[in-house]
Amino acid sequence: MAERHELLAVLRLTPLAIGWPSVYRYLRRDVDEITEVFGLTIGPLIDRSIAGTRRRREVYRILLSTSVKVCLAMSGYAQATNVAFQAHRAVLGSSFTRVYDDLFDNYDSPDMDQRLTVLFHGGPFQPRSDAESLLLALYATIDADLRGEDCEPVFSALRDMHTFQVRSRQQRSSVLSRSDLRQITRGKGGLGTTALFGLLRPGLSPEDRRLLLELGDVLQVLDDYHDVSLDRANGIATEVTAGTITLSEVAERIGWLRAEFRARWPRCRRDRLFGMLFMMLVGALVSHRHDRHRKPAGRSVPPIPDLDDCTPHRLLLHPAGNIHPASDRGTG
Repeated sequence: MAERHELLAVLRLTPLAIGWPSVYRYLRRDVDEITEVFGLTIGPLIDRSIAGTRRRREVYRILLSTSVKVCLAMSGYAQATNVAFQAHRAVLGSSFTRVYDDLFDNYDSPDMDQRLTVLFHGGPFQPRSDAESLLLALYATIDADLRGEDCEPVFSALRDMHTFQVRSRQQRSSVLSRSDLRQITRGKGGLGTTALFGLLRPGLSPEDRRLLLELGDVLQVLDDYHDVSLDRANGIATEVTAGTITLSEVAERIGWLRAEFRARWPRCRRDRLFGMLFMMLVGALVSHRHDRHRKPAGRSVPPIPDLDDCTPHRLLLHPAGNIHPASDRGTG
Protein backbone atom coordinates (compact mmCIF):
# COMPACT_ATOMS: atom_id res chain seq x y z
CA MET A 1 0.00 0.00 0.00
CA ALA A 2 2.81 2.41 0.86
CA GLU A 3 4.47 1.76 -2.50
CA ARG A 4 1.22 2.49 -4.30
CA HIS A 5 0.81 5.82 -2.48
CA GLU A 6 4.37 6.78 -3.36
CA LEU A 7 3.90 5.90 -7.02
CA LEU A 8 0.67 7.90 -7.20
CA ALA A 9 2.35 10.87 -5.52
CA VAL A 10 5.13 10.81 -8.12
CA LEU A 11 2.68 10.41 -11.00
CA ARG A 12 0.76 13.48 -9.84
CA LEU A 13 3.90 15.52 -10.51
CA THR A 14 4.38 14.13 -14.02
CA PRO A 15 3.57 17.56 -15.57
CA LEU A 16 6.94 18.71 -14.19
CA ALA A 17 8.57 16.50 -16.82
CA ILE A 18 7.92 19.40 -19.19
CA GLY A 19 11.21 20.73 -17.83
CA TRP A 20 13.27 17.80 -19.11
CA PRO A 21 14.03 19.48 -22.47
CA SER A 22 15.57 22.35 -20.52
CA VAL A 23 17.78 19.86 -18.67
CA TYR A 24 18.76 18.42 -22.05
CA ARG A 25 19.61 21.90 -23.35
CA TYR A 26 21.84 22.34 -20.33
CA LEU A 27 23.75 19.20 -21.34
CA ARG A 28 23.98 20.24 -24.98
CA ARG A 29 24.81 23.90 -24.54
CA ASP A 30 25.74 25.00 -21.04
CA VAL A 31 28.10 22.23 -19.90
CA ASP A 32 30.82 23.38 -22.30
CA GLU A 33 30.77 26.81 -20.67
CA ILE A 34 30.80 25.28 -17.18
CA THR A 35 33.80 23.13 -18.13
CA GLU A 36 35.69 26.11 -19.54
CA VAL A 37 34.97 28.32 -16.53
CA PHE A 38 35.88 25.46 -14.19
CA GLY A 39 39.26 25.08 -15.86
CA LEU A 40 40.00 28.79 -15.57
CA THR A 41 38.67 29.21 -12.02
CA ILE A 42 39.28 25.94 -10.18
CA GLY A 43 42.17 24.51 -12.19
CA PRO A 44 44.81 26.95 -10.84
CA LEU A 45 43.63 26.39 -7.25
CA ILE A 46 44.02 22.63 -7.65
CA ASP A 47 47.48 23.09 -9.18
CA ARG A 48 48.59 25.21 -6.21
CA SER A 49 47.07 22.99 -3.52
CA ILE A 50 47.43 19.39 -4.71
CA ALA A 51 50.78 17.68 -5.25
CA GLY A 52 51.35 15.07 -7.95
CA THR A 53 50.04 14.98 -11.51
CA ARG A 54 47.90 11.88 -11.05
CA ARG A 55 46.27 13.16 -7.87
CA ARG A 56 45.64 16.58 -9.39
CA ARG A 57 43.86 14.92 -12.32
CA GLU A 58 41.76 12.82 -9.94
CA VAL A 59 40.71 15.82 -7.85
CA TYR A 60 40.06 17.85 -11.02
CA ARG A 61 37.72 15.16 -12.37
CA ILE A 62 35.84 14.77 -9.08
CA LEU A 63 35.27 18.51 -8.71
CA LEU A 64 34.35 18.99 -12.37
CA SER A 65 31.76 16.21 -12.19
CA THR A 66 30.35 17.71 -9.00
CA SER A 67 30.21 21.17 -10.57
CA VAL A 68 28.29 19.94 -13.63
CA LYS A 69 25.62 18.43 -11.36
CA VAL A 70 25.38 21.36 -8.97
CA CYS A 71 25.44 23.98 -11.72
CA LEU A 72 22.36 22.35 -13.26
CA ALA A 73 20.44 23.06 -10.05
CA MET A 74 21.93 26.53 -9.62
CA SER A 75 21.17 27.52 -13.21
CA GLY A 76 17.60 26.31 -12.67
CA TYR A 77 17.34 28.43 -9.54
CA ALA A 78 18.72 31.45 -11.39
CA GLN A 79 16.17 30.96 -14.17
CA ALA A 80 13.31 30.59 -11.68
CA THR A 81 14.19 33.69 -9.63
CA ASN A 82 15.28 36.17 -12.32
CA VAL A 83 18.89 36.35 -11.19
CA ALA A 84 22.01 36.13 -13.36
CA PHE A 85 23.75 32.76 -13.38
CA GLN A 86 27.41 33.44 -12.57
CA ALA A 87 29.28 30.33 -13.62
CA HIS A 88 32.52 31.18 -11.81
CA ARG A 89 30.70 31.52 -8.50
CA ALA A 90 28.75 28.34 -9.13
CA VAL A 91 31.88 26.23 -9.73
CA LEU A 92 33.60 27.82 -6.72
CA GLY A 93 30.66 27.02 -4.47
CA SER A 94 30.13 23.50 -5.77
CA SER A 95 33.84 22.66 -5.48
CA PHE A 96 34.00 24.08 -1.95
CA THR A 97 30.97 21.98 -0.96
CA ARG A 98 32.51 18.76 -2.38
CA VAL A 99 35.85 19.29 -0.61
CA TYR A 100 34.14 20.29 2.64
CA ASP A 101 31.90 17.21 2.64
CA ASP A 102 34.80 14.89 1.84
CA LEU A 103 36.91 16.32 4.64
CA PHE A 104 34.12 15.41 7.05
CA ASP A 105 33.53 11.96 5.61
CA ASN A 106 37.02 10.75 4.72
CA TYR A 107 39.63 12.56 6.80
CA ASP A 108 40.47 11.77 10.41
CA SER A 109 41.37 15.04 12.13
CA PRO A 110 40.06 15.29 15.71
CA ASP A 111 40.12 19.09 15.89
CA MET A 112 39.08 19.86 12.31
CA ASP A 113 35.54 20.81 13.34
CA GLN A 114 36.82 23.53 15.65
CA ARG A 115 39.48 24.76 13.23
CA LEU A 116 36.84 25.18 10.51
CA THR A 117 34.61 27.01 12.98
CA VAL A 118 37.44 29.48 13.54
CA LEU A 119 37.95 29.88 9.77
CA PHE A 120 34.26 30.54 9.13
CA HIS A 121 34.28 33.22 11.83
CA GLY A 122 37.17 35.04 10.21
CA GLY A 123 40.05 33.49 12.14
CA PRO A 124 43.29 31.80 11.01
CA PHE A 125 43.38 28.33 9.50
CA GLN A 126 46.51 26.24 9.05
CA PRO A 127 45.93 23.40 6.55
CA ARG A 128 47.08 19.91 7.56
CA SER A 129 46.43 18.12 4.26
CA ASP A 130 46.25 18.93 0.58
CA ALA A 131 42.44 18.81 0.77
CA GLU A 132 42.46 21.37 3.57
CA SER A 133 44.80 23.56 1.50
CA LEU A 134 42.34 23.38 -1.39
CA LEU A 135 39.40 24.16 0.89
CA LEU A 136 41.20 27.24 2.19
CA ALA A 137 42.04 28.39 -1.35
CA LEU A 138 38.40 27.98 -2.43
CA TYR A 139 37.10 29.78 0.65
CA ALA A 140 39.54 32.67 0.23
CA THR A 141 38.62 33.03 -3.46
CA ILE A 142 34.90 33.10 -2.66
CA ASP A 143 35.47 35.64 0.10
CA ALA A 144 37.47 37.88 -2.23
CA ASP A 145 34.90 37.59 -5.02
CA LEU A 146 32.06 38.64 -2.70
CA ARG A 147 33.97 41.54 -1.17
CA GLY A 148 32.07 44.79 -1.42
CA GLU A 149 28.68 43.05 -1.63
CA ASP A 150 26.11 42.50 1.09
CA CYS A 151 27.04 38.86 1.63
CA GLU A 152 26.46 38.36 5.36
CA PRO A 153 23.38 36.12 4.75
CA VAL A 154 25.61 33.71 2.79
CA PHE A 155 28.35 33.48 5.42
CA SER A 156 25.79 33.33 8.24
CA ALA A 157 24.14 30.34 6.53
CA LEU A 158 27.57 28.71 6.10
CA ARG A 159 28.41 29.11 9.80
CA ASP A 160 25.04 27.72 10.87
CA MET A 161 25.30 24.86 8.39
CA HIS A 162 28.70 23.93 9.82
CA THR A 163 27.10 23.55 13.25
CA PHE A 164 24.63 21.03 11.87
CA GLN A 165 27.37 19.28 9.89
CA VAL A 166 29.24 18.72 13.15
CA ARG A 167 26.04 17.38 14.72
CA SER A 168 25.62 15.02 11.77
CA ARG A 169 28.54 12.93 13.05
CA GLN A 170 25.97 11.48 15.47
CA GLN A 171 24.35 9.78 12.47
CA ARG A 172 27.22 7.27 12.49
CA SER A 173 27.52 6.49 16.16
CA SER A 174 24.20 6.62 17.98
CA VAL A 175 20.48 6.18 17.69
CA LEU A 176 18.97 9.57 16.96
CA SER A 177 15.44 10.64 17.69
CA ARG A 178 13.06 11.54 14.90
CA SER A 179 13.35 15.18 15.93
CA ASP A 180 17.17 15.09 15.82
CA LEU A 181 17.20 13.53 12.35
CA ARG A 182 14.75 16.16 11.10
CA GLN A 183 16.83 19.02 12.51
CA ILE A 184 20.11 17.68 11.09
CA THR A 185 18.62 17.01 7.65
CA ARG A 186 17.05 20.45 7.45
CA GLY A 187 20.13 22.15 8.87
CA LYS A 188 22.62 20.49 6.55
CA GLY A 189 20.52 20.58 3.41
CA GLY A 190 18.60 23.79 3.88
CA LEU A 191 21.40 25.96 5.18
CA GLY A 192 23.96 24.41 2.83
CA THR A 193 21.80 25.23 -0.18
CA THR A 194 21.17 28.73 1.16
CA ALA A 195 24.91 29.39 1.36
CA LEU A 196 25.60 27.79 -2.03
CA PHE A 197 22.76 29.20 -4.12
CA GLY A 198 23.10 32.48 -2.25
CA LEU A 199 26.36 33.05 -4.11
CA LEU A 200 24.16 34.07 -7.05
CA ARG A 201 22.18 36.51 -4.87
CA PRO A 202 24.38 37.32 -1.83
CA GLY A 203 22.05 39.92 -0.28
CA LEU A 204 19.37 37.33 0.40
CA SER A 205 16.08 38.69 1.68
CA PRO A 206 14.25 36.83 4.47
CA GLU A 207 11.83 35.44 1.86
CA ASP A 208 14.73 34.27 -0.31
CA ARG A 209 16.26 32.52 2.68
CA ARG A 210 12.96 30.88 3.60
CA LEU A 211 12.47 29.36 0.15
CA LEU A 212 16.10 28.28 -0.15
CA LEU A 213 15.87 26.59 3.23
CA GLU A 214 12.84 24.63 2.02
CA LEU A 215 14.42 23.81 -1.34
CA GLY A 216 17.64 22.62 0.28
CA ASP A 217 15.74 20.49 2.76
CA VAL A 218 13.98 18.71 -0.13
CA LEU A 219 17.25 18.27 -2.03
CA GLN A 220 18.88 16.70 1.04
CA VAL A 221 16.03 14.22 1.52
CA LEU A 222 16.10 13.28 -2.18
CA ASP A 223 19.86 12.76 -1.94
CA ASP A 224 19.31 10.52 1.09
CA TYR A 225 16.80 8.47 -0.93
CA HIS A 226 19.37 8.01 -3.70
CA ASP A 227 21.96 6.88 -1.12
CA VAL A 228 19.65 4.75 1.03
CA SER A 229 21.32 1.38 0.34
CA LEU A 230 24.81 2.76 0.84
CA ASP A 231 23.84 4.60 4.03
CA ARG A 232 22.17 1.49 5.42
CA ALA A 233 25.24 -0.63 4.61
CA ASN A 234 27.53 1.90 6.31
CA GLY A 235 25.35 2.28 9.39
CA ILE A 236 24.44 5.91 8.69
CA ALA A 237 21.07 6.93 10.06
CA THR A 238 18.92 9.21 7.91
CA GLU A 239 15.23 9.94 7.80
CA VAL A 240 15.02 7.52 4.87
CA THR A 241 16.80 4.59 6.56
CA ALA A 242 14.75 5.25 9.71
CA GLY A 243 11.50 5.40 7.74
CA THR A 244 10.45 8.70 9.30
CA ILE A 245 9.72 10.37 5.97
CA THR A 246 7.89 9.19 2.86
CA LEU A 247 8.24 9.95 -0.82
CA SER A 248 4.62 11.06 -0.79
CA GLU A 249 5.56 13.80 1.68
CA VAL A 250 8.54 14.81 -0.46
CA ALA A 251 6.36 14.97 -3.57
CA GLU A 252 3.86 17.18 -1.76
CA ARG A 253 6.66 19.52 -0.70
CA ILE A 254 7.93 19.77 -4.28
CA GLY A 255 4.44 20.73 -5.40
CA TRP A 256 4.24 23.29 -2.62
CA LEU A 257 7.62 24.73 -3.57
CA ARG A 258 6.56 25.11 -7.18
CA ALA A 259 3.50 27.07 -6.10
CA GLU A 260 5.62 29.29 -3.84
CA PHE A 261 8.13 30.02 -6.60
CA ARG A 262 5.32 30.78 -9.02
CA ALA A 263 3.73 33.21 -6.56
CA ARG A 264 6.99 35.03 -5.83
CA TRP A 265 8.36 35.13 -9.40
CA PRO A 266 5.28 34.74 -11.63
CA ARG A 267 6.98 35.84 -14.86
CA CYS A 268 10.00 33.52 -14.56
CA ARG A 269 10.49 30.07 -16.06
CA ARG A 270 10.71 27.24 -13.56
CA ASP A 271 10.95 24.30 -15.95
CA ARG A 272 14.63 23.46 -15.46
CA LEU A 273 14.62 23.57 -11.67
CA PHE A 274 11.45 21.55 -11.22
CA GLY A 275 12.19 19.27 -14.14
CA MET A 276 15.41 18.39 -12.32
CA LEU A 277 13.54 17.88 -9.03
CA PHE A 278 11.10 15.53 -10.77
CA MET A 279 14.01 13.55 -12.23
CA MET A 280 15.47 13.23 -8.74
CA LEU A 281 12.08 12.18 -7.37
CA VAL A 282 11.75 9.41 -9.96
CA GLY A 283 15.30 8.29 -9.17
CA ALA A 284 14.47 8.28 -5.46
CA LEU A 285 11.44 6.07 -6.12
CA VAL A 286 13.60 3.57 -8.01
CA SER A 287 16.34 3.58 -5.35
CA HIS A 288 13.86 3.12 -2.52
CA ARG A 289 12.10 0.20 -4.21
CA HIS A 290 15.44 -1.45 -4.94
CA ASP A 291 16.42 -1.06 -1.29
CA ARG A 292 13.14 -2.49 -0.05
CA HIS A 293 13.14 -5.59 -2.22
CA ARG A 294 16.81 -6.53 -2.48
CA LYS A 295 18.36 -5.21 0.75
CA PRO A 296 21.88 -5.36 -0.72
CA ALA A 297 24.94 -5.36 1.50
CA GLY A 298 26.31 -2.45 -0.48
CA ARG A 299 25.54 -0.42 -3.54
CA SER A 300 26.93 -1.15 -6.98
CA VAL A 301 27.64 2.08 -8.81
CA PRO A 302 28.69 2.66 -12.41
CA PRO A 303 32.42 3.10 -12.95
CA ILE A 304 33.61 6.68 -12.56
CA PRO A 305 34.74 8.04 -15.93
CA ASP A 306 38.35 9.00 -16.53
CA LEU A 307 39.08 12.66 -17.12
CA ASP A 308 39.57 11.96 -20.84
CA ASP A 309 36.06 10.44 -21.06
CA CYS A 310 34.15 13.17 -19.23
CA THR A 311 31.38 13.71 -21.76
CA PRO A 312 28.46 15.85 -20.51
CA HIS A 313 26.02 12.99 -19.90
CA ARG A 314 28.65 10.95 -18.04
CA LEU A 315 29.56 13.93 -15.89
CA LEU A 316 25.90 14.43 -14.99
CA LEU A 317 24.72 10.83 -14.59
CA HIS A 318 27.76 9.06 -13.13
CA PRO A 319 28.84 9.44 -9.50
CA ALA A 320 31.39 12.20 -9.01
CA GLY A 321 33.49 10.18 -6.57
CA ASN A 322 35.12 11.41 -3.38
CA ILE A 323 38.40 12.92 -2.32
CA HIS A 324 40.38 10.77 0.09
CA PRO A 325 43.75 11.26 1.82
CA ALA A 326 46.56 10.84 -0.68
CA SER A 327 48.03 7.85 1.17
CA ASP A 328 44.69 6.04 0.90
CA ARG A 329 44.54 6.44 -2.86
CA GLY A 330 48.12 5.71 -3.72
CA THR A 331 48.51 8.89 -5.74
CA GLY A 332 51.46 11.16 -5.83
